[in-house]
Amino acid sequence: MNAQVKVVILLGEGKASVGIQSPGCDPQISIVEGGIEQALERVPSLVKQAQEKWAQSPQNPQTNIVIAPPGPPPSRTPSPASSPKKTTQAKDQTAFF
Repeated sequence: MNAQVKVVILLGEGKASVGIQSPGCDPQISIVEGGIEQALERVPSLVKQAQEKWAQSPQNPQTNIVIAPPGPPPSRTPSPASSPKKTTQAKDQTAFF
C-alpha cells in the first residue's frame, strides 16, 4: 500500500466535495454536508475508507463493453417533398434562363 495520500476539498454552498487519491489508485470522492469544519472532521475516516477499498482493489474494474460495428447506411429513396418544385413564371416576367 502506498503511503502517499492526497486530499482535495472543494467548498460549495452548504456542502464540500472531498477527494482522496493515492498514486496507482482510483480517486475516492465523497460529499460532506456543511463547511470546511465538517469536511476536515471527516477527512480521517474518508482516508481510512479509501485505503481499505484500495487494499481490496486499487482501481475500479475495466469495463468490457463490446460495441457492434455500424451497419450499412439505409438506402434513400426520394420523397415527394424533397423533389424540386416546378415554378410557373409570371406572364409579365422576363425569362433570363
